[in-house]
Amino acid sequence: MDHDSRMRQDLVRILRREGFAPVPFSCGADFIEALDFLAPGIALMELHLADMAGAALQQELSSRRVDIPLVVMTASRHIPTAVDVIKRGAVDCLEKPFADGLLLKVLANAWPMLERNIEIQRRRETAAAYFGSLTKRELDVVRALSASGSNRDVADELRISVRTVEMHRASIMKKFGVRKFSEIIRFLPDAGLS
Repeated sequence: MDHDSRMRQDLVRILRREGFAPVPFSCGADFIEALDFLAPGIALMELHLADMAGAALQQELSSRRVDIPLVVMTASRHIPTAVDVIKRGAVDCLEKPFADGLLLKVLANAWPMLERNIEIQRRRETAAAYFGSLTKRELDVVRALSASGSNRDVADELRISVRTVEMHRASIMKKFGVRKFSEIIRFLPDAGLS
């Protein structure tokens, strides 16, 4: 995305010529609004957008979609700025103007990250769906069991009976479609609950 319409048109032309299917945005707000509906891909973003700071957009993107790695473009020759966007998770920082070949090289280097991140995003969405099906009390039981593992300790911590913990545990396992509670624990990091 770039607020400069000429730059946006040039990027679309280059990318289409190379077989990509770019979706151009003129501002960060439009990109953020479309984020839940975009296919996985590599985002090219001007660091200094007209409507929002690139850092804010980068933060929003990284918190919601790991399957859209970010390449930042900037006319600034300020090295600390480039270092900062890379530290915050951007794949690369291109200084404008740049040659078509350099852009394609950066995209080729980002491709393996995109493939890896598609799987990470899929696991996140799966975990969110599973944990979203649980009641608040079931979530409490999952958290407590992952910390202690003992039905007795969880019952004491949550001030419920051991039998109630066992019933919640069985219900949780049924919702996840697993036979061992330990299989649920592996979903915790993907759901941000570890």
